[in-house]
Amino acid sequence: MSREAAVAFYERLEGDRDLMERIKALQTPENIERFVKGELGYDFTRGEIQQVVFERNPEMTDEELEAVTGGCVGAFLMMCLVYAAGYAAIAAA
Repeated sequence: MSREAAVAFYERLEGDRDLMERIKALQTPENIERFVKGELGYDFTRGEIQQVVFERNPEMTDEELEAVTGGCVGAFLMMCLVYAAGYAAIAAA
């Protein structure tokens, strides 16, 4: 597990809408975690990806960050996708 893997995954996800859609289509945290770790080969903890997301999105409130502290990496990634999609929509407007 590494922070570097979390950074690499986050950067890939930011620039790859197709990947974002593939991950959204998996629908469950367990499927997402299995895909990200097994098929894509990224191995990081929830804490590592959480730190990367927070560093890249300082506007995220403590409440939003707190909402994702429980659960598995997949659940956290689902929340990240929702947050990123909303943020992208706002930035495009």
